[in-house]
Amino acid sequence: MDSKDPDGLIEEHKQNQELRGELAKDALEWFLEDENVGRLFPRRDAIQELSDHMGVSVEESSTAISDTVGDIVDPVQQIIGSENKYVGIIEYHLYEDEGAYGYIDFDDRKGKRKRVVCARCVEKYDYDEKITHATQGEGSANDNASWQQLLNKVTSHYSKDHTQSPSNVEPGASLVSGTTISGNETWHAGNDGLGSGLKADEVEGKVNLVDENSRLIIPTGTDRF
Repeated sequence: MDSKDPDGLIEEHKQNQELRGELAKDALEWFLEDENVGRLFPRRDAIQELSDHMGVSVEESSTAISDTVGDIVDPVQQIIGSENKYVGIIEYHLYEDEGAYGYIDFDDRKGKRKRVVCARCVEKYDYDEKITHATQGEGSANDNASWQQLLNKVTSHYSKDHTQSPSNVEPGASLVSGTTISGNETWHAGNDGLGSGLKADEVEGKVNLVDENSRLIIPTGTDRF
């Protein structure tokens, strides 16, 4: 039976996570280009475009997109149409003076929702569930909260919990740990495509527990208003 040195395997995992983080950042920068914000691309086309743009394999490009979809810190959304899966940024707002950014989040059940994220949390923490955000319809934020009302909630948290401003206000694409539970990658809407290595129709050996119309999503806990 083959075996591996634990320290070597841990170091290999760390290096892989760092590489995924860098690729995710590069992918996010492409989605954030002015001409791309407000557009949704067929996922297969986006994978190929990013593969060419970043000079990486299709599998690496697919993983990079997966790491920018389905968490709190990244504005990239995936929406399933009648024939294709589409990925992109619906709407994005940068609040440099307040140390925050906002975007439109899409949820299959809750629809389009405004969300404002604390950029200092993104810079400070390594885990998605540590990030404070204000989202329409969650916590004390009402369903019709405006961008300004959500921003006010984040800045209120900011003044209480942080003593310094972020060096840069930017989404946290490198927080790939937000898509893991106890080190095991979980299935979500962003990572079921080409190159994911995940089988969305099998959970713990049981087949057909999830499909295109009934998806199993394992949420992470997040601080939210």
